[in-house]
Parts: sequence; C-alpha cells; structure tokens
Amino acid sequence: MPESFVWTILVVVAILFLGWFALGTQRNVRKGDVVLRWLKGGLPLVGDKSTMRWLGSSVLELKIAKAKSPFRTAETLAVFEPRDVVLLWLLERARGRRDTLIFRAQLQSAPAFELDAFDPRGWMTQHLESGAKKNHWKRLTLDGTSPLMAYFSGDAAAAAGKPLIELAGRAGGKLVRLSVRKSLPNLEVHWLLPDAEKYPARDLFLKLRQIGEDALKP
Repeated sequence: MPESFVWTILVVVAILFLGWFALGTQRNVRKGDVVLRWLKGGLPLVGDKSTMRWLGSSVLELKIAKAKSPFRTAETLAVFEPRDVVLLWLLERARGRRDTLIFRAQLQSAPAFELDAFDPRGWMTQHLESGAKKNHWKRLTLDGTSPLMAYFSGDAAAAAGKPLIELAGRAGGKLVRLSVRKSLPNLEVHWLLPDAEKYPARDLFLKLRQIGEDALKP
C-alpha cells in the first residue's frame, strides 16, 4: 500500500474524529444552555445563589452552598451523553446511558430511615441491589407496573417510602433513582432529563422540597 494512501486515510480519520468531537461538544453545550435556562425557573426555590461550571463537556454542575430549608446545601447536575467521543458514546449508550438530571442535597438534619428506589437497568444503578442486600436492607413492595425496585432500613421507611417514590415520580422526568440516607448526601434523586417545554422546573423543585420535608418527618 503506497505511503501517500496511508497518510490520506490517517488525515481523513483525524478530520472525522475532530469533526465529531466539535459537533458533539457543541451539541452538549447547546443542550446545557437550554437546561440552564430551564433550571432558573426552579432553582431559586432551593437557594438564591448558585455557582455553575462545566465538568468536561458532558456534565453541567450547579452548586448552592447556602440552601433554603429543608436543605443545607444542594447541587444539581445535568449529565449528558458523551457525544464528543464517538466510541465512548456508542458504548455508554449501549449500557443505557441517557441525558440525566441529578439532584443531591444535605438536609437540615439526618433522616430517621434510609431508602433506595432505583431502576435496576439504569447505567448508574445496576449495582444498587447487591449493595442493599449486602447491608441486609428490607425489600419494599411497589406497584407491579413500576420498573423500580426499592429497599429500606428503619421502621419509618415502611410507611414513608411509597409516598416519597410516588412524589418523585410525578416531578417531570422518568424517575431512575431516589435515595434517602443518614450519611451525605442525605437526598439524591435521578431522572431522565425532563422535557423543558412540558415540565416547568418550578414544579420539579417544589416536589423536591416536599420530598426533603417528608423525609425529615418523625
């Protein structure tokens, strides 16, 4: 094979790779701009001041150091598919990765119980069932049509678990995980990224505040 032909192939591959990287990065940045504008309609319910930064080209992070009750601190992450690296994107998409919204918070005090409800097929939740069983948590029976599994520790969770899961499920995006912990973060919720045109961010954060308040009830 002529050397010039080899170099031509390498140049074409490099151009395609760089072109994909640029387009993928641009796509995520544009989606991040949309999400940021959407979040501004609800974040003030959690805190007045937030700091924003990009972690690479796939994660948009907003942190609130002084949050409103029932929270002490909070962070919201928009985790996008890694569209800038084609092989990684294809691999992660095959594992079920999709654009995801994550909310984590420290509550005003530690909850009296622990709960983990999750979709066992989620790309970030596939290990949670084995962890719950290892810790000897009890299984919480959910509606037979629910794709979620739930485990808990503490008597209060037996009554509080289902209403919390149902509340999180009505927040907008498809619920992937709801975690209540005595350790930090006390509250963590994952959804597939909600449709900004259909679901106001205010409704989502109102439900998050209610989840936080209900998790602290005795």
